[in-house]
Amino acid sequence: MELRIGYYPVLDAALVLRQAYEPVRFSPFNPAMQGIQDRLSAAEQLQVEEIGKATDGWLSILGTLLEPGAAGLKGAEEGLTQLAHEPQGALPLARKKPFQGMGRKSSVPAESSIEAASRLLGRILRTGIAPEAARRSRCLLEASEAIARGMKEAGPWSYLLSISDRLQRTRTGEIAFRIKPEFRMKEADVERMVVTPSLIATRRLTFWRNGGTLLFLVASSAPGNMSEAPDGLLLTALAVGDRTRLRMLRRLAEGPATNLEMAEFLGMNPSTASRHFKVFKDAGFVELREGPDGRADYELMPEGVEAGLQAIAAFIKGGVK
Repeated sequence: MELRIGYYPVLDAALVLRQAYEPVRFSPFNPAMQGIQDRLSAAEQLQVEEIGKATDGWLSILGTLLEPGAAGLKGAEEGLTQLAHEPQGALPLARKKPFQGMGRKSSVPAESSIEAASRLLGRILRTGIAPEAARRSRCLLEASEAIARGMKEAGPWSYLLSISDRLQRTRTGEIAFRIKPEFRMKEADVERMVVTPSLIATRRLTFWRNGGTLLFLVASSAPGNMSEAPDGLLLTALAVGDRTRLRMLRRLAEGPATNLEMAEFLGMNPSTASRHFKVFKDAGFVELREGPDGRADYELMPEGVEAGLQAIAAFIKGGVK
């Protein structure tokens, strides 16, 4: 397995856009992320939304950036140059399969969706990530060294498993990723692992996959502070730390509901209700059940709620780390 450790600013810029697309799911932001988010213009925020809809919430952009020759694993200056002058090369998979859902009526500028995504990514890199990385260069160096040291001493997977409770090793030797739907991968199937500290990650460990390549973005504070609350605990706290989501949980306790039914119950847009449901799925509070008639109901998982709240109580008392 090829292992690459270091700071990759283009990937951090892509994570900015991923998190900005789903603020309900990833907030509260850290100061660096919040500062970049606050500087987005109304037009740029609309672009984040529309490109996100066409690229699976910017996840396909993250995957594309891991392709050989793409901009993801390049430095800030080289990445900026490629994004500005060679967008088709910077996002190579997008060239093979154009992003969906960006038609003539889209408010994304008249250039191709690839060029629009490249330009916005370059803007975030130039005005947000690069200055922050320069200011915190020592922090990034120390974080990279801590990651390399931890992986050498414990082994790559044992180290990553110690970073976040969103990864687990199964009895069959697979690595289970706590996402919905759950994803598992055999260690032997990993061809390349890219591990980079992140200035703006809101979780201790954020991950993505492109074929046999796995990307892990480690919050820059995580390597040196293993006593912080684990990601699963924060996801639970996020799920219950909002009036609207508490209303949703109380409604689901009465019985399953579709996304549209919940949106009508709350008097909100279905897309907003959907984002709240994603928070619940991250925390393990709900399951999506599809019936033979095509109806898709969200069903409350009481055991997931109870386990999450018990974990919070245990952590406060000095238990689970």
